[in-house]
Amino acid sequence: MRNSKVRQRIAAGKLKLRIRDLRNLGVKSEQMLASIGIHTADGLRRQGAVRAYAELKRTGQAPSLNVLWALAGALDPWPEGTHWREVARGEARLSLLLAVEDLENAAAPGRSFSRAL
Repeated sequence: MRNSKVRQRIAAGKLKLRIRDLRNLGVKSEQMLASIGIHTADGLRRQGAVRAYAELKRTGQAPSLNVLWALAGALDPWPEGTHWREVARGEARLSLLLAVEDLENAAAPGRSFSRAL
């Protein structure tokens, strides 16, 4: 995705990315995210990696932390992404974990994470 023409088309809204087009994510990720109402790459971008991961976890899909790293890597930098292993070993690791914990603590029992904050 480093092609400048592709980036220009994305910015102009002429090219729509699917979730499976993002780095680290595939068909299975796309299906998991669809189960919580995220159907597009833009929808995932708006929701954010932490909220999407927390919602997946809340619905009982119990994703591993690798899913969190993959989601965060898929979104940053947009739209090229970062490999999930770099996220897992990088400086963002702790802040992502703390953000998930904060979101889970802020949500009332039985309440969706998208409405918790």
